[in-house]
Amino acid sequence: MTAVEPSAPGYIARRRRGFRLTRTDKAIATVLFIGLVALLLTPLTFFAIRPGEVGVLYHLFGGGTETTFVYNEGIGVKWPWNTIYRYEVRTQARDETINGLAADGLSVAFEVTVLYHPIPSKAGLLHREVGPDYAERLVRPVTTEAVRDVIGKNGPHDLYRRDVTTLEQQILSQLKIAPVGLIDYEGVIIRRITLPENLNQAITRKLTEEQNAQAYDFLIVQAEKEAARKRVEAIGIQTFYSIVANALSPQLLTWRGIEATVQIARSPNSKVVIVGGSKDQMPLILGSDIGNQPALPSPAPVNPNSNLLPNFDELPRMFPDISSQPAPSTASQSTGRSTSESASEGTRSGIQPDAALGTGDSRKSPSSSSGNTQ
Repeated sequence: MTAVEPSAPGYIARRRRGFRLTRTDKAIATVLFIGLVALLLTPLTFFAIRPGEVGVLYHLFGGGTETTFVYNEGIGVKWPWNTIYRYEVRTQARDETINGLAADGLSVAFEVTVLYHPIPSKAGLLHREVGPDYAERLVRPVTTEAVRDVIGKNGPHDLYRRDVTTLEQQILSQLKIAPVGLIDYEGVIIRRITLPENLNQAITRKLTEEQNAQAYDFLIVQAEKEAARKRVEAIGIQTFYSIVANALSPQLLTWRGIEATVQIARSPNSKVVIVGGSKDQMPLILGSDIGNQPALPSPAPVNPNSNLLPNFDELPRMFPDISSQPAPSTASQSTGRSTSESASEGTRSGIQPDAALGTGDSRKSPSSSSGNTQ
């Protein structure tokens, strides 16, 4: 048997037929190729919209940004050459410090926090007209304009005294009427209002003086109540003495004096006890004649309706009310009449307070006169 040379044409043909792919091998290779291509194109074809976001589609070869619809949460499909831009539509907060001029020209600083979110259905317009950095390009200037508009309509004192909620509603109203309707403003929070230092000190002094004036009103009311308390106390003391006057006999006074002497004698400190010289003399009173005092009549009980306090509301004012006074007339007769009236009024204001508070008040009731007579 003769050996076949490796370089013979028949040998080479048999080797080629042994490495030829079958139909099955070709099908498997095709599937693997398609799978590899799909795996490489999956990130460029399939996309996911996360919670709180919307997707804006950009067509590279067909019209640019899509403004008629947006992709909501979930999985979407696109051509590999198109691009998806994601926009967060949750509520967002932005802090701003804005300086503005008040109605009188003074500088006022507002520290505010604005709450906003893009309108989901208009995310395509927002992407095409403003861009992803809409917070810096749109929200900030609109907020600054709204805050400065509110500052310019109020004075510094109004901003200091006005309710913060009212100012927040005014700023929010200005934001909602902004010409660009791509952002929905939910609320405004004023964190701090900074006025000029000199104005702060002046307002603080004014409020302090107002509180001092109110404190004087409370002192006047307190004095009136203290006068009523002393009157009731005086009536009670006088009534007490009128009740116990009959029980204050010389024997009782002598016994009370002996008890006081015994208590002093029992005290631990050094002492000198002086006792009267006779049985009618009180202890501790040298040479007294208390036992020979004449019998005085018992004090009469007090009528509670006597010595009534004046009505403080009806007392004349110490200082006239300037706002309620009529304007001075140019006629000589009117001038003379107003002069005489003011003179008589001054006389009344100089006499009536003393007469009302003293014992010679001509306006006392009959019960008061009868009480004094008793």
